[in-house]
Amino acid sequence: MKKDEFLKRLEEALNKLPEEDLKKVIRKYKATFTRQMKKGKTEDEIIGEFGNFNELTNNILKEHGIETPAQTSANVITDFFNEFLKVVEDIVNYISKQDLKEIAILILKIVVTLLLISLLKIPILFIRDLGTGILDLLFMPLSTILIFCFRFIVEIFYVILAITVFVKAFNIIIKPTLKKKK
Repeated sequence: MKKDEFLKRLEEALNKLPEEDLKKVIRKYKATFTRQMKKGKTEDEIIGEFGNFNELTNNILKEHGIETPAQTSANVITDFFNEFLKVVEDIVNYISKQDLKEIAILILKIVVTLLLISLLKIPILFIRDLGTGILDLLFMPLSTILIFCFRFIVEIFYVILAITVFVKAFNIIIKPTLKKKK
């Protein structure tokens, strides 16, 4: 990649920036090229020193307070697991303040919820096996790869579904018990 192509890609990647900020960033990188070329470096060497292009653009956007799709996805995943950890923390706090009878009732509710979640696996297994059977009809190397990917996606879907159902069940069935007994 050469200087002009790099600057063009940089401008396209940073199109979310306000126009004035974008112009400043492009001027900064043009000046860096000029300085480094006066020192005898080639365009390829200079571009290499900038590092990974995607990381560079993500860092620039982040510096200007603009979230990238990767950051948004990471925030969604973090929020999802934080909500799950909050549920676990609420259960532990509740258990530490209750007598044996209340703990037994709570454990029974949790076990029933987990049993219902495990029953969700039946349609997931049906979908997984159906998809595997269909993909198995393709040519061997391609079918093996597609079957692996399909099974992986289905299993990830089940894990996300199971955690979501547990959190929802907690909020509907178990959380009222926790609030009532405080």
